[in-house]
Amino acid sequence: AAGSRKKAGASKHQMRAEPVKAPPPFDPAAQVGALPPLGFFDPAGFCKKGDENGFRNLRAAEIKHGRVAMMAALGGVVQHFVKF
Repeated sequence: AAGSRKKAGASKHQMRAEPVKAPPPFDPAAQVGALPPLGFFDPAGFCKKGDENGFRNLRAAEIKHGRVAMMAALGGVVQHFVKF
């Protein structure tokens, strides 16, 4: 009796091969940082829709340049207060 239940249950739960859907193209406007009121701001058109590697590269460069700019601003303040 147990063997017949296994066979009946196996036919109910057989896996069908469904076509795999492709993920949607990469959308830079849906990434973190695209907030109202401006939303996604790219007036020069550097980030193309679907170019995830280019977007990640530009984002990393922007973060690096921002950090250098913050250190430069701190250096200007330090020069005012520290005299040799």
